Amino acid sequence: MWQLLAIVIGGVLLFYWFALMFSIWCWLQVIFCLCQLQFVRATIWFSLGSGMLFWWMIADIDFDTWLRGSAVIVSLGVLATFVRWRKKQQAMQAIPTMPVWTPPKPPANDNRLVTFSLHAKRES
Repeated sequence: MWQLLAIVIGGVLLFYWFALMFSIWCWLQVIFCLCQLQFVRATIWFSLGSGMLFWWMIADIDFDTWLRGSAVIVSLGVLATFVRWRKKQQAMQAIPTMPVWTPPKPPANDNRLVTFSLHAKRES
């Protein structure tokens, strides 16, 4: 009988331990994704983290309200990602194109060997 009670209490404690670790993991992922400018992922982790926070605080927020709020937050992340992508595209279009490569001109002496002689005869 005591073993069954210990298993049930251990399972409940394990459940709450994993819920706490998942909450911490969600908020750390929000910070890491924002540092890497991954806005959509950050908003998804933020929605999960805030949902876990509401669950821990026993707030009167039902699942449908949380889901709609999460959809709005993720939409803001999508807009931020689109703005970042658009600015990057505009910066890439502002870079001038490379000029057409033209081959170098041949040298004036046509690569002929020039010889100088110290014993040249004078013509006079």
